[in-house]
Amino acid sequence: MSAAESLVTFTFADVNPITERTYARSTFAELPGYAADIVTGALALEPGEWNILVADDEAFDFTGVDDEYPIPGAVRCEDVRADGSSVVVVPAALMAPREVPEEIIEVIG
Repeated sequence: MSAAESLVTFTFADVNPITERTYARSTFAELPGYAADIVTGALALEPGEWNILVADDEAFDFTGVDDEYPIPGAVRCEDVRADGSSVVVVPAALMAPREVPEEIIEVIG
């Protein structure tokens, strides 16, 4: 059984499950889709611009260290077991990295 579900947010200081580095130290191609969507949407950055910020260790200047961003459609299901654990459910479409233009891949590689 699970108790109430709550919306899930992340910060760019959190560990990227794909790279095991923070989101702010992950190139655009390494970001899960939900983080890539924030970069191109809320932050209005192109993939190449993001990669330059990551390379220069300046991504936090744009994202903030503690600023929280929602993961639409993801939920944290609080487990009512004795250990108090919770499970985060993120739709697969939000986890998949976004396509990166060929010229950006060449810059990364």
